[in-house]
Amino acid sequence: MTDELELTHVQLEGPRNGVVLIYLNRPKSGNSLHPLLLADALKAIRWASQQSSINVIILSGKGRFFCTGMELKSEEQISFALGCDFHQINKELILSEKILIAAVNGPAIGWGSTCLALFDLVYSVEEAYFFIPIVKWGVLPEASASISFPKIMGYRGASFLFLSGERVMASRAKQMGFVNSILPSENFIEEVVAIAERIGQSDSGAAQETKRLLKLPLIQDLLDANDRECSLLHEERVPGGYIQQAREKFKVEQEEKSKKGKGVKASL
Repeated sequence: MTDELELTHVQLEGPRNGVVLIYLNRPKSGNSLHPLLLADALKAIRWASQQSSINVIILSGKGRFFCTGMELKSEEQISFALGCDFHQINKELILSEKILIAAVNGPAIGWGSTCLALFDLVYSVEEAYFFIPIVKWGVLPEASASISFPKIMGYRGASFLFLSGERVMASRAKQMGFVNSILPSENFIEEVVAIAERIGQSDSGAAQETKRLLKLPLIQDLLDANDRECSLLHEERVPGGYIQQAREKFKVEQEEKSKKGKGVKASL
């Protein structure tokens, strides 16, 4: 069934027992949002959302990281314009009728954290951390996080994540209501898949209908927030040179870390 998809930077496993597993697959860059990875991820999620045989979609990352957010190492910058892949992948997550599960296999940075609020269930390994350095890089909340984060953890919790730029470990993220459960790193994906299959093998449609009832009052607010955030990024942050400045600052930091033997091939 997946033969119809041509994917380079995303890997699919399944569908099996009503579940498909989508891996972000640029481990050397920490699965950062290179335009090609973003296009593949959107294609895979959109395809999975249209398959009647799939009830649950799992998103995870290959390698050490779940996702390190916006690509800063490359000059190939993603667009934030309305209708672009970035805008559309957030919209797809908001509107998908499938049960969405995030399997956070490692650090989740920038969009790697903000997108998680659009998932129905979030499982994490203990050593994962969540980090949203938007103030540092001069960008803004995205993936409707300006609405979803305060709803999940209150205004003060959302402000802490967005404004302080501090890393939050999985245990604290669970206390904040951001992570549902922490699972051992050994056999992590297998455990998440087993949970997903228990949900996915139900033929009653109760899981999808329950999701619809829970999410229906929130959908328009999430869509509007996605539009608003992307518009501000596209019309203010990019023309204002903030993205280019972030890329230049990131390059300097990586060069300094490399000299100290601490270089990390990750992005925002």
